[in-house]
Amino acid sequence: MINYRDEEDEFQMEESNELNRQVIEMAKKEFIAGCYDAYEILATKGEEAIEGTDHKDIQKAINRMMALFVMNEEYERCQFIKSFVDKHMPGFEIIPDITVEKELTV
Repeated sequence: MINYRDEEDEFQMEESNELNRQVIEMAKKEFIAGCYDAYEILATKGEEAIEGTDHKDIQKAINRMMALFVMNEEYERCQFIKSFVDKHMPGFEIIPDITVEKELTV
């Protein structure tokens, strides 16, 4: 005897898994686009880009951006971020966020 309830449950689970996968992929793309947008803002506005912001948030964002750029071997971007930090955020040590690679490879 065919159990239609089991087939329906399996179908719903597959749909849910696909939806979750799509949401994760969209979040990855948004993160990557956000990093490049933030980089462009830093590059074009300089110190003005971080004025009036919470430095802890900026530091976290820079650590996450740096992780992405290191992963993608974009060393010119890494060098720019390092020089930006040295000039505008003295005392802040960049530590690329290792969770970024895990998040992007899931």
